[in-house]
Amino acid sequence: MIKKLLIFLFLLLSILSSQAKKVDVTQTRYDIEGVNTGTQGNFLVKVYIYTNKGEATTEQLKYAAVHGVLFRGFAGKGFANQKALARPEIEKQKNDFFNAFWGNGDYLQFASVINAVADRVKISNKEYKIGAIVSVSKESLRKTMESAGIIRGLNSGF
Repeated sequence: MIKKLLIFLFLLLSILSSQAKKVDVTQTRYDIEGVNTGTQGNFLVKVYIYTNKGEATTEQLKYAAVHGVLFRGFAGKGFANQKALARPEIEKQKNDFFNAFWGNGDYLQFASVINAVADRVKISNKEYKIGAIVSVSKESLRKTMESAGIIRGLNSGF
């Protein structure tokens, strides 16, 4: 009986600890800037994650890069400002789509972390700014957003 109770408690604790570790990426605070032109069809960006832990997950870095390309756009050294692919209010208007897009991890396929931690700066007693270089597949992302009706196609006219 005691063995069964111990096994049950162990399983319960392991489930609770795995749920506690899951980070809601949509709560990630970030900045984004262009680094360089990537290979054709890609943006090479540097994202900065603000965190209390001094580390950032791959999911947070990819989220910041994809979200930034979609809704913020970016500027950078040596090239013109890159406009966002979609208007920021679209994220709220298409809430069902984006809840699934972020929640299911669909966004992960559009980004690759090139340099996981390029910068780590302590900016206050409790907060760090962590920078990483990420490649975002703008062409694939654009096609996915067009097929989902989030943005207009380049051929759709004005």
